[in-house]
Amino acid sequence: MYSLVDELPPLAVALLLLTLGAGAMTAGRGWRSRLDGSGTAETLYATTAALSLFTLLVGFTFSVALNRYDTRRDLVVEEAASCFALWQRLQLQPAPYRAQMATTLRAYVDARLAWASDGQETDRNRPGDTASDALMEQMWNLTRQSGGDGARLRLMADSLTRVDDAAWRREAMAREHIPLSVIDALAVFLILSAFSLGYSGAANARLARPPHALFLILAAGAIFLVLDLDRPRSGLVMVNQAPMRELSGFMARDLAADASLRP
Repeated sequence: MYSLVDELPPLAVALLLLTLGAGAMTAGRGWRSRLDGSGTAETLYATTAALSLFTLLVGFTFSVALNRYDTRRDLVVEEAASCFALWQRLQLQPAPYRAQMATTLRAYVDARLAWASDGQETDRNRPGDTASDALMEQMWNLTRQSGGDGARLRLMADSLTRVDDAAWRREAMAREHIPLSVIDALAVFLILSAFSLGYSGAANARLARPPHALFLILAAGAIFLVLDLDRPRSGLVMVNQAPMRELSGFMARDLAADASLRP
């Protein structure tokens, strides 16, 4: 499952698990019919315990994925706010440097938007954004060259540090995904639970088939949601980049309205 989880889309992984679960459930039902096709009370407790453990594992994993989604979304807002503060403060710089800083910061925001949409979705060793790093280094150099009084330098240094910090945390979070061993555990728990449910099902397979199918669909759907939350740039639930896009539009309007911000 290691390579499949990262390479296949969440829906394909969910469908694969649904197929494996259906096969395990059919195998459990067939084994039970060969051994003893009578009542199910003797094995029902074990099946209930297995389903409870599977549900608990899915719940914990979903909670981790949802927390990481919230963190990624908050970091986008934080980085946009930090860039906006820097945009406001750079306009206090002397005219020769103000336009260069404005152009560089605008390019930085565009580079961050490009970084957010590029690269492999589940790259657990994703490198940093070298393009924006170079632009931020240029911003630091322009700040040092602009000189000025201590208060103005402190304001710029504070804003630049906040932007750097937000960017580094976003890049670190981009590399964080649900551990592959946990996804494998979910798959194993689903298959074993399906086997146990098939083994403990009603003697009449036609009566047991609808609720068993419903369980498999719900279980695969839950795993699909976990994987979808863990991939913030695709699927049903995506981290919204609107704050950064709105900031880019705001900068464009400022550049059009204020000639001193243009080189």
